[in-house]
Amino acid sequence: MASRSSTKPSPAHSAETTDRRQEILNAALACAAQAGVEAVSIDGVRARCGASVGSIYHHFGSREGIVAALFFDIFHTQSRSIQAQLDASVGVEAGVQALVTGYLDWVVAQPVHARFLFQARGLVAAGPRSTELAEAARGRNQALVAWFGPHRQSGALRDLPCELMPSLVMGPVQSYCRAWLSERAGNSALPSPDIYRSELAAAAWRAVRA
Repeated sequence: MASRSSTKPSPAHSAETTDRRQEILNAALACAAQAGVEAVSIDGVRARCGASVGSIYHHFGSREGIVAALFFDIFHTQSRSIQAQLDASVGVEAGVQALVTGYLDWVVAQPVHARFLFQARGLVAAGPRSTELAEAARGRNQALVAWFGPHRQSGALRDLPCELMPSLVMGPVQSYCRAWLSERAGNSALPSPDIYRSELAAAAWRAVRA
C-alpha cells in the first residue's frame, strides 16, 4: 500500500504551482492596467500568460475568482506596507503622519496595483468572497482603532470616538489618490500625490491632535 507521504506534492511541483498562479494573476493585472478591471477575462488572461483554461479554472474557479484573488493579494501587501511604516514611527504625531505617507508612498510606487484595488473592490464586494472582504477591511480598521485608543486616552489626541479617527486621518489622502489614479489613467495633468505629501500628513495631524 502506498504511504501517506507518497501522495504529497514535491517541492518542485509546489513551486511550479505557485509560479503558475502568480503568472495568471500578473496577466490579469496587465489586462486591468490596459483597459480596466472589466477587461479581465479568462480568454484575455490565457492569451497573456499561456496558461490553459483548465489551469486557470483549477487555481481560481472563475473570472471573478481571479479578480478576487488578485485583489486580496494586493490588499494584504498594501496593509503590511502601511503597518510597517506605522510600527517604525516614534510618537503619536509621527504615527499619524506615517499612516498618511505610508499609504501615499505605496500608491505612488504601485499605481497599477492601487488603481486595481479601487476598481475591483465593488466586484469583490458583490461576489462570493464579500464576507472575507468585510472581515479584512474590519480587521485593518480595528488595528488602527486599537492604535489610536491609548493615545486618545493619554490626551495626545482629540476626545473623539476612536472609530472616527481612521476616516479623519486617511480620508483626504485616499480621496486625492483615487482622483489622481483616475486622472492618470486618462493622461490628465493632476499633480502626483507626493507633491502634497507634507501637506496631507500635516492636515491629518491637525484633524486629530489634542
